Amino acid sequence: MFKFDFIDGDVIRWEKKDGRTVATKDTEHMPRFYISGDRSRLQNARTWLTSRKGVRATAFERWRPTLQSEKQEVLRVDTFSEDALKSTVHMMKKRFGRSSFRFYNIGLSPGFRYALQNDIEPVPDEDLEKIRIELPRRFISSRELSRLKIDGEKVQSPEKKFRQIMESRDPDMILVNRGEVLKVLEEELDFSLGRMRRFDKLAGENTVSSYGKTVHSASRYNIPGRIVVDMSNSFMLGEATIDGMWDLVSRSYRPMQELSWASIGRILTSIEIRKAYLQDGILTPWKNWEPEKPRKASVMHKADRGGFIFNPEPSIHHDVYEADFASLFPNIMVKRNISPETVDCKCCENSDVPELDYSICRRRRGFISEVLKPLVEERQEMKEKIGDVEDEEERKYLRGSIDAIKWILVSCFGYMGHSHASYGAIKAHQAIQAYDRKIMLETKNMFEESGYRVAHGIIDSIWVKKEEDSHGFEEVCSDITEEIGIELEPEYLFDWVAFVPRSSDEGIATLNRYFGKTSDGDFKTAGIEAEQHSTPEYIAKAQLEMIEELDTRMEAVDVLQVLEEKVRKLRQGVEPEKLIIEKQVSRSLDAYQVNNRSTAAMKRNRIHGVEVKPGQKVRYVVRDDEAEEEDRVRLGFEAEKYDVNFYTELLVRAAESVLSPKGWNRKRIRNYIRGDREVALGSFTR
Repeated sequence: MFKFDFIDGDVIRWEKKDGRTVATKDTEHMPRFYISGDRSRLQNARTWLTSRKGVRATAFERWRPTLQSEKQEVLRVDTFSEDALKSTVHMMKKRFGRSSFRFYNIGLSPGFRYALQNDIEPVPDEDLEKIRIELPRRFISSRELSRLKIDGEKVQSPEKKFRQIMESRDPDMILVNRGEVLKVLEEELDFSLGRMRRFDKLAGENTVSSYGKTVHSASRYNIPGRIVVDMSNSFMLGEATIDGMWDLVSRSYRPMQELSWASIGRILTSIEIRKAYLQDGILTPWKNWEPEKPRKASVMHKADRGGFIFNPEPSIHHDVYEADFASLFPNIMVKRNISPETVDCKCCENSDVPELDYSICRRRRGFISEVLKPLVEERQEMKEKIGDVEDEEERKYLRGSIDAIKWILVSCFGYMGHSHASYGAIKAHQAIQAYDRKIMLETKNMFEESGYRVAHGIIDSIWVKKEEDSHGFEEVCSDITEEIGIELEPEYLFDWVAFVPRSSDEGIATLNRYFGKTSDGDFKTAGIEAEQHSTPEYIAKAQLEMIEELDTRMEAVDVLQVLEEKVRKLRQGVEPEKLIIEKQVSRSLDAYQVNNRSTAAMKRNRIHGVEVKPGQKVRYVVRDDEAEEEDRVRLGFEAEKYDVNFYTELLVRAAESVLSPKGWNRKRIRNYIRGDREVALGSFTR
């Protein structure tokens, strides 16, 4: 089964069999939740619930309400529908008070709840027929279907051809560049997109702030019998592949359509809930929140120090090795048994957590470590296997799975400290960082004892320079792996690597901005303009050319010559498409009090009938940076001219990132390209 549709109180289950798509109806599905509390109060609640219209049945069962508890009697409540479940919970809170009971398994999405309750892995046994539908944003509002594309090809006469394509292909999965395209097609064409005559809006658009970033969630739509994947509303699809997403569907039981728009934290929680409910008999608390208890300032100072950091010297370093711990934080959680119920447990008295003296349970394996263990181990097995796989389809699946699991592992540490994480705890979050600091300090000491000098270190990566009488780099990494118990992987030998200063006038390097050349001839960059999504293509490529020229003789003059050439071409004329800047906006146009380039682009979008929402992106070319209002920029599709001086300044900034490790600042670079070259010849080799 690959899709569940909820229609008029029934569940329609879609399955792929022998190349055909088959639908079956389930009329017995009962969305359920659980309640814990005082037994007499639960009995009163049960009596009241049996008279409620939306309640189908109740029963006392034994479950573990929390990770720390043993099994106890709770009240199970079966309802007729998702709406009935929500209304029943709401009425219970009003009737009995918010603090009378603890509720469990409430906030589950319909498809995930159905798969979980019925223990169904919603992954098809056969390949699904997929189709990609695209319509540019500016034509959605005008409903101009002449620009419609299917699988990258423009559809001639969509009013006639679209039905024919859909009927002949009969897709099981529709990938669409924006969900609103489906609404336009459904309303403009006399044709049902689904396998049943129905079109539902599951949720309206929404804007949320998470960790200081504004994120826009587009409206979500459902068409029966077909999976809808909104490519503009799917982080995971942008970072992995459909194959990798199917791997996560298998691990989480969250159906593909729901998984495609889910956040990483939600997918991780789904994996946890599946294990808790189906394997360990643990319920998931609703709106879990455990406030941090008051502690001394000295304890807080130790606990909230973050991970390991070793600031590099902002200059160019030669013959530098880089090594990274494989999935360090997840491995700490697995190998050190970190989980909310194991940190400062009540059954063990020890001081296993470095610096903090928290105890770690030695009597039982932690829930979180058991969740992460197969993810860590199986991803490593895939990485080792993929090099020997010749079948392209299998390689594609492995690569997608490796990337998808990576993002789950990346998020697991941060989510552990989230105040509303279903299975999180701030002490566990702090313990992980304490172990990280200890591990990285031990790693630093072992490298130094083996004849290396540490050039840079951050969280799980370390850069070292070989001194005289040093041991072999891979040999040292192997010794550290054996000592620490987590694999330290030799990543690169850099012929040279440049750590970029925070500003050209400061002697402090940024932790995540560097570039260099590896021993195999490849260039590696991080954090500089070429890696930033907002940087225009022309500027990014120019910066990479500057780095390549720096490699020839390590002289600044070579970089400056590239800069002069790029400025000259800019003045002669460059395709505006290569100068497009892409920025994400954080608020609505009317909420901005300062006019900037992004607001100018939002105003131009409004002129074209497109309202840019907070969290969405604008794409524009700067036409005249001194102009007023919307005349300052042009949108990507309407740009013909551009502001040469503005883009020259972007080139200068890109050159500064390349030359600042050699002591050049922006003012000095500007003077050079203006012809102000009264500098000593020797300065070009700095």
